[in-house]
Amino acid sequence: MKKSLLSLCLLFSLWSFAVISFNVEPISATAPASAPEAKATPAKKEVAAKKSTAVKAAAMLPPLTPANYPLSKDSEWAYFDLGTSLDATTWAETTYDVSAWATGQGPLGYGDATKTVISYGPDSGNKYITSYFVRDLNVTLAEVADMVEFGIRRDDGVIVYVNGVEVIRDNMPAGDVNYLTHSSGIVDGADEKRFQVFHLSKTIFNEGVNRIAVEMHNRDGQSSDLGFDMYIKDAPAEFVCEEGHIGCFTSIDPTAQTTNLIIPTEHKFQLLFKQGDAYMDGSGNVPGNHDFTGYIAIEGSSEQGYLSVNHENNPGGVSIVDMHLDTDTNLWVIDNSQPVEFQNDDLVTTIRNCSGGVTPWGTIITAEENTSGGDANSDGYQDVGWLVEIDPVTAAVKDYGNNKQEKLWAMGRMNHENVVVSADGTTAYYGEDGGTNCVYKFVADTPGDLTSGTVYVLSLDTGLSSNEPTSSTATWIEVANETAEDRNNLTANAATAGGTAFSGVEDCEISPIDGKIYFTAKGLDRVYRFTDNGETVSDFETFVGGMSYEIETANGVVTEQWGDGNDNLTFDDKGNLWVLQDGGLNYIWVIRPNHSQGAPQVLLHSSMPAGSEPTGLTFTPDFKYGFFSVQHPDNGNTAQVDATFGEVNFNASASVVIANRSQLGIQAPVADFSANEVTVEEGEVVTFTDLSTNNPTSWMWTFEGGEPATSTDASPVVTYAEAGTYNVTLVSTNVAGDSEAELKEEYIIVEEALGIDTPNQLKGIVSLYPNPTKGQVTLELNDEAGNNVLVEVYDMLGRKVVVKETQSLGGTQKIDLNLTQLNGEQVFIINVTVGEKTGTYKMIKVN
Repeated sequence: MKKSLLSLCLLFSLWSFAVISFNVEPISATAPASAPEAKATPAKKEVAAKKSTAVKAAAMLPPLTPANYPLSKDSEWAYFDLGTSLDATTWAETTYDVSAWATGQGPLGYGDATKTVISYGPDSGNKYITSYFVRDLNVTLAEVADMVEFGIRRDDGVIVYVNGVEVIRDNMPAGDVNYLTHSSGIVDGADEKRFQVFHLSKTIFNEGVNRIAVEMHNRDGQSSDLGFDMYIKDAPAEFVCEEGHIGCFTSIDPTAQTTNLIIPTEHKFQLLFKQGDAYMDGSGNVPGNHDFTGYIAIEGSSEQGYLSVNHENNPGGVSIVDMHLDTDTNLWVIDNSQPVEFQNDDLVTTIRNCSGGVTPWGTIITAEENTSGGDANSDGYQDVGWLVEIDPVTAAVKDYGNNKQEKLWAMGRMNHENVVVSADGTTAYYGEDGGTNCVYKFVADTPGDLTSGTVYVLSLDTGLSSNEPTSSTATWIEVANETAEDRNNLTANAATAGGTAFSGVEDCEISPIDGKIYFTAKGLDRVYRFTDNGETVSDFETFVGGMSYEIETANGVVTEQWGDGNDNLTFDDKGNLWVLQDGGLNYIWVIRPNHSQGAPQVLLHSSMPAGSEPTGLTFTPDFKYGFFSVQHPDNGNTAQVDATFGEVNFNASASVVIANRSQLGIQAPVADFSANEVTVEEGEVVTFTDLSTNNPTSWMWTFEGGEPATSTDASPVVTYAEAGTYNVTLVSTNVAGDSEAELKEEYIIVEEALGIDTPNQLKGIVSLYPNPTKGQVTLELNDEAGNNVLVEVYDMLGRKVVVKETQSLGGTQKIDLNLTQLNGEQVFIINVTVGEKTGTYKMIKVN
């Protein structure tokens, strides 16, 4: 009898362990759901596990201790799924004992992929309406931001309490509710997996342990599924654009493609490098299908570098363009252009050079999006389907010490799209567009050397549903890549190992703000992101896509569908993510770093000319200039003016640079001028000098009280016949446009003639400029040598504020006067004595 009882206990323990594993173990998936399942058909989502096994399994687990703030997705929760109302209890308060409740890791629910399956009761046609979830959270208020973000995945309706006080109600009726209250509406499709975002004051918390209590209500007893998860963290700070940054602009209006490139009014573009242009090294003409476009700085310069342009053709190609910024015109100038040679015995060829990347050590990696078979040079490697590293200085593929050019065999053969390398040179991330559609990681044996290392493929712990993650965790699975055979067949090995297929992984990038990895899944219309923890991944989520967004334009707020074709990704230094689309309307979008699907921050930057898509995008190190290409536009597109103020036409593939208007191309003048004298007697003349910036080519002067009254000369001479105080106005012009009118009021003072006994004895001998001045004044003296020179400056109160004595040297002599120490805008009288001659002048000082 004792032996039988012992055997029964052992059997019960083993059974319990199995049930625990069933309830907590992730549900693996290697591909997204082919289509959203209908919520109204319970038979398609029947849950096998019933209440009895779930409760028995949970009973074997210890109660949860309080978690520490912040609370992440996929955290553990205590839950109550026994089909009993808790309306009459204080279950949402910390005094209520939940130690006997079942526990499990989020997401929790049934009917969809979850990490913890809870019970809906014995009758699938009459499921429990309400399930309860509790987690105690230890909060140190001094360490929490003023505003706190709650993210809630709810299917269908939810009410959230903190320490017994309701703080959130979503998709639930107003007023009193009870255990049998249905949700207000049905949550289905992708929305079942999205986290709704709520920002609350941290005053909802107490210092120490707080109870987070959630009641989840289904839409009715026949619903096919229920799901819950939550995170709590500091709300992100509001993003403030720095004036003049390339990421600060007003969204364009949504539009179908036109015959022109459309960009924000704050920006200009310059067409740089076009299909059909002659290579400057004499090797032929530039091929088309411009794709990845990478800027490589020379010695860190944002004004001199190389532009690498892929050509997505068969055979493939890459152009290297040497260029610099002309700081006088603010235009980029091409100094040389040449193709990279791929057709040789070492490399054989490249095909469809699609995307790529710029390494931290200043090389270009081009990616072959083709896996055609063949080993023409019998080196053991298939000829096509690799990443290839190029030295832009030599415009040649790298030789890694074997006296031959080689592709990056160790990173594996696939339909490569792009690659990004971490700043420390240790880790690369890349994806496959087609084939496995997986995300890969390469950890180099030696930092800065991609010829040897270990390859991993990403595997989600639970699969996608309606293209949305069903949990936030994943695992890196090592893929063999030691031999040529391994490397040739790396993708097949990755699929067999359990890599998750995402459908068209076009680009991977690393955020400079949070260090997370972002990647596009073009076929799923989304950009995902995650935190790489080494062997595992956390925080896996949809960052943007798969829905519509409100866009604030100059003409108001409009709603625009994200669309398909998420292609290239690029971060600027402020953490804005630039997303280039080769589907839908072929836009470039910009996503703010504080964006989330529940609180979107999305801008629409540009629309490509008819027939084209935007490709590549990289920035100069100072992030003033961005380079991208316009691929395969229609040849019937019409001309438009770029930053050169000449007409350009997007009728063939071309590479362009964009920047703020003030940083690209000739700028309209900023008008300014001075006069050689501002106080004269009747009948005297004044010579005006143009001081406008940005190289004006024409001028329009207006002289109140002067003769002539107007002039188009650069340095007009004007006679003032009558006493009075007069205004002067200048508008200066160049090819970029007119300046704003510069008006100097009461600038010229004409005094009555003093008679023959009191003339200005220094007329023609002394001049003072500029006038007005900001403090530095030049007194120009034309006199014989050896005379004493005395300069006395008086303010309008008659106080002598500056005295300077010197001697004339003969010829033209310049004497500097410094009035900068005299604060504020003032009018000064300057008496000048040279030998026995005197003169008096009025000087205006401005800030």
